[in-house]
Amino acid sequence: METSETIKTDPAICVFCGSSFGDHPAYRDAARAVGAGIAKMGYSLVFGGGGLGLMGEVAKAVLEGGREIQGIMPAFLQGLEPGVSPQEKLIITPHMQERKTLMLQMSDAFLVLPGGLGTFDEFFEVATEAQLGVHAKPIIVVNVNGYFDTLDALLHATIEAGFARDTVLKLYHLADGADAALKILQECLAKP
Repeated sequence: METSETIKTDPAICVFCGSSFGDHPAYRDAARAVGAGIAKMGYSLVFGGGGLGLMGEVAKAVLEGGREIQGIMPAFLQGLEPGVSPQEKLIITPHMQERKTLMLQMSDAFLVLPGGLGTFDEFFEVATEAQLGVHAKPIIVVNVNGYFDTLDALLHATIEAGFARDTVLKLYHLADGADAALKILQECLAKP
């Protein structure tokens, strides 16, 4: 008989990304590839809950691959962002902060695709919590068409200016595209 200590659940992967598509088809292609890869590896998805933009593309690809998706959405966005599918599990939170807290708690790893201010906020939230020792979960930045080159340069400049130590660069993996990101994800989750 299995106890709760011996039951192995499949990893849940949180994806942060835009609720729009951006201006290049490569962003959408990467979102679909990430979603399909998550499903193929047998993982589930934790995401912002909306069916728009890259966020919707990732979720739809995971569903098409036969895996579960868990949306987490603040109440004020519920009327603005349509859901993905009736199969979507959805948690409604009072505020953005509770949303991010649940995403951190419910996820085993984080993938960051291109997006806007919300995506950067989510990246910095999980990176800061990793720096402070709150978690040691993998953070993989999916660098599509060089989108995150400036983020990486900003973090290097922060170190050079004396506001962070070079250990900050070990908090995340900068992956050149979806395939590289999925490979890093699988390798990180295979480690004990």
